[in-house]
Amino acid sequence: MKTLLTLLLITHVATGFTALLVGLIPMFSHKGGKLHNRAGRIYVYCMITVAITAFLLCVLQPFRMMRLFLTGIAVLSFYLSMTGWRATKQKKSGPTAFDRGLSYVTILVSAAMIGFGVYLLTQYGMGSFFAVVFTFFGILTSVFAVKDAREFDKPSPKLHWFFQHFIRMGGSYIATFTAALVTNMARILPADAPEWAGTIGWIAPSIVGGMLIGRTVRYYIMKFNLKPSVQ
Repeated sequence: MKTLLTLLLITHVATGFTALLVGLIPMFSHKGGKLHNRAGRIYVYCMITVAITAFLLCVLQPFRMMRLFLTGIAVLSFYLSMTGWRATKQKKSGPTAFDRGLSYVTILVSAAMIGFGVYLLTQYGMGSFFAVVFTFFGILTSVFAVKDAREFDKPSPKLHWFFQHFIRMGGSYIATFTAALVTNMARILPADAPEWAGTIGWIAPSIVGGMLIGRTVRYYIMKFNLKPSVQ
């Protein structure tokens, strides 16, 4: 068992690190080019591996709250990357049974995260860090999954797949970067660092990344002369 856990951990860390490096290539390469497509595909494969290994490491080891929570983050990052990648496949054929099943399963997972977060709130109150983050990220995950489930049978606006693609892939990268950052925060910060310094690691990537994604959305809306609601 120890050998298996070590192998899973090495695979998890290696593919996560690879995803962070490879994920930068589609951001700065020619959109739709071979390099962009190949790097994006490798990124998605890495996120699939990260999610699977995170789940196995969680269930095969003694319970730890942080490990369980990071598994939830892995699910969010996986879902965003997979739906971002699938958006390019749906522009002609539309959603498949796989897409529907993926969203429905993710809704169940997000409901479990919210339920566990609410349980922690009833036990420990708003002062519980994990109660807040489980509830918050559970709601965030459900927002994406429920939105997708509601739109499966509706006509998509012009270039919806395009915006869905880079918004979701960008969101996945932010979640992955955040997980890597907070996992290594103790190694980065000095021992006497104030508590708020660690909190920045949770918040800053989402703020900065969200602003960059929003700016990119506005740029393409103006470039294509589209209505702001297209995304």
